[in-house]
Amino acid sequence: MPGTLKAAQFIITLEVVFGLVGLAVTMAGFFFAFDWGILPALIHAAGSTALFGWLLGRWSSRRVYVRWAIIAAHLLVIGATVLDLALFSTVTWQAMVGQHILTWAVIILLLLPSAGRWFSGPAS
Repeated sequence: MPGTLKAAQFIITLEVVFGLVGLAVTMAGFFFAFDWGILPALIHAAGSTALFGWLLGRWSSRRVYVRWAIIAAHLLVIGATVLDLALFSTVTWQAMVGQHILTWAVIILLLLPSAGRWFSGPAS
């Protein structure tokens, strides 16, 4: 596996770990405050963490759809954030790029030609 893909795999692992911590904090906030406004954030945290974990588990299959599904999932997370920021009129470049620096890094690393060659190769 190329070093760029090892870095992408490590970043996705960090995203899953941070997602689990964020999910625990969000669940604690929801159950202590019973604020129904927290529920969409809880659903987003649970869904994205579960999706990233599931895709990370499929990494070793080296199938092409895994690469594109990871890219699509990361773009979906960025899109959800942009939609949220647009609804509250707080869209800034710092919010779009700085907040998702790891997400952009994974997308760029998976769009490199070495990633395409590795994911199209036979599983070992």
